[in-house]
Amino acid sequence: MTASYRVLFQDVLTGYVHGELPVESLNYTNTRNSPGSAALVVEVEPTVSRVNAGSLVPGAATAVYVERDGRFVWSGLYWDAEVDYAAGTMTLQCEGWLSYYRLRHVHTTLQFTQVDQAAIARSLVQHAATYGPGSNLGMIRFGTEMTGVLRDRTYQEYDHKSIGEAVEQLADVIDGFGFAFEAEWTGPAEDELGVWFRIRYPATGRRREVVLEDGVNCDINTAKLGGKSVRNFALFTGAGDGPEQLWATSARPSTVHPRLEAVVSASDVKEYQTLKAKADNVTRAQSAPVLLPAIEVYPDASLGLSALAVGDVVDVVGGRGLVDVAGEWLVTEIGVAVDASGAESVAATVAPVEVFEVA
Repeated sequence: MTASYRVLFQDVLTGYVHGELPVESLNYTNTRNSPGSAALVVEVEPTVSRVNAGSLVPGAATAVYVERDGRFVWSGLYWDAEVDYAAGTMTLQCEGWLSYYRLRHVHTTLQFTQVDQAAIARSLVQHAATYGPGSNLGMIRFGTEMTGVLRDRTYQEYDHKSIGEAVEQLADVIDGFGFAFEAEWTGPAEDELGVWFRIRYPATGRRREVVLEDGVNCDINTAKLGGKSVRNFALFTGAGDGPEQLWATSARPSTVHPRLEAVVSASDVKEYQTLKAKADNVTRAQSAPVLLPAIEVYPDASLGLSALAVGDVVDVVGGRGLVDVAGEWLVTEIGVAVDASGAESVAATVAPVEVFEVA
């Protein structure tokens, strides 16, 4: 069965929705706690009047929304384009909303003492709307979810910290969280496009009664077994210089692996507990080799794209011999390619759930 796709495009500053963008083919990728990306192929000389150089503008001036069978599966910003005059096509290179917040910065000191990490993340994103013309994107909405995990964080004005980077770092610690920007129809008549900044806790997402089994609903033809990233000792340096420099270490001695060290500079960190959490996260997540199987999901399988989402924990069965693939895995990325006929190919990237669990 072929899914029904359409792509809508919108002025970022005015919120005006131009309508449907005629797309010849597309691919999109949703990635855990990252912007994700999309590539949309359109005619370089479109025959639809609403598609013109004034309505389809790169540089984050245009937002795009990919809708599959009536549900938004990707949204973000049109940044760049590649034009092929011989083929008569133009490929729009788009990235998710986090790409915008990576280019927005903290311009006044923000201090949080024993504040829920979800509230800190929301405050950081909301801070972007308070500085200068063009800062307040009307389609961005916020929920009220909390995690129950309290943090201390200070973002100094003089550091001008990237907001996107700050949210990513806040999420990427032990007992952190997952987050995403998700588009929905909203408003009283449900005819407005809204993009919700959502927090998911715990970071391992939802556990699904889903089994990805090689030869049944997917193909697992290749895998990568990474041992070069193993680290069982981490030293993080923070703010300050010389003997006044802040630092923290974490060690997880192994009976199998020799001592393998990571030394990382985080010069904007001024609190020991934050630095210690970063070091602990390295030795927790990188204490053993990580197996990364490449999974091609059958688009028409019963689980399908309607059921499987980034952040889900699923059972995977496949592999053989020296590299068996079995157990619980967290879906970290889903990539979809849709050709001119509407046929889909779906690739899922998974990682061992132990990497994301609190030790």
